[in-house]
Amino acid sequence: MTVTDALAELTLLEKRINSATADLENNALITFVEVGKVPTGYRSRENYEIKARAALQRVDALIARRRVIKRAIVLSNASVIVTVANEEMTVAEAIEMKNFIAYYEEVLNTTHGAYKQTLAQYERANNKVKERLDKLALEVLGKNVNVSSDRYQSLADIFLAREGIQLLDPTNLAEENESRQAFIEEFKSAVDRVLSISNARTAIEIPD
Repeated sequence: MTVTDALAELTLLEKRINSATADLENNALITFVEVGKVPTGYRSRENYEIKARAALQRVDALIARRRVIKRAIVLSNASVIVTVANEEMTVAEAIEMKNFIAYYEEVLNTTHGAYKQTLAQYERANNKVKERLDKLALEVLGKNVNVSSDRYQSLADIFLAREGIQLLDPTNLAEENESRQAFIEEFKSAVDRVLSISNARTAIEIPD
């Protein structure tokens, strides 16, 4: 059967196991009666014994069936390769990544916030440096100085070399954030579709 069919049967088996287990709780396996009497609802003690054994066997058979199917799915998921967001991975890895992607999102939120906050602080600090430079230029060069003149540029170079500020961005955070965002969005939009197609195409062998 296909993995899709196997997953559907697992859901059905879950319900049947729950139902069969509930039946066991209704004195189906063990009870007591007066000497010479028959349990209520049964034709004979032999009938009760047969049904008690059958009830337990039914639960065990359903659980065994579910275990066999689940094992086949797990083995298939560990070997079948799919491509999601331009990355090759096993089906098992893709399923795990659906939960793991939350870590990527948390990192992205942190790095994006750090980038915006630091950039804003850098621009404010840069503006203050520019204000101090303009004030110095006014004092040294006079109010009619042209900011494109060689005299202003020479003063600015000396001043900024001593009191300027620099943005340190060793990871190129803007591009890094963009890359992370693209991967997260593509993975989340594609993973369920890719897994559905894979499950519908992948056949697994289930012993009868």
